[in-house]
Amino acid sequence: MDEAFLPFNQMIDKISSLDGEIYDKDNGIHSFIERFEIDTPIELDIVTDEKGKVHIGIVPPLYRVETSYQPSYHSLRFSAEKYEL
Repeated sequence: MDEAFLPFNQMIDKISSLDGEIYDKDNGIHSFIERFEIDTPIELDIVTDEKGKVHIGIVPPLYRVETSYQPSYHSLRFSAEKYEL
């Protein structure tokens, strides 16, 4: 996999690792995140290793190419919601 790309499972772990609380003592702000949604273009790197296992890497678009036919990016939509037992 290209080193610029992050394995898909690591990207999901990083996106969803918010602890849900934002506190800014200097400005008197205290907020809680209970749900979020991300919708973003991505570039994919899909490779198969020597055992036939598929590895998917993703990264935000690295650069924009101005052509008469604009590149088509894949899109990732991810949402997470806090769940309490």
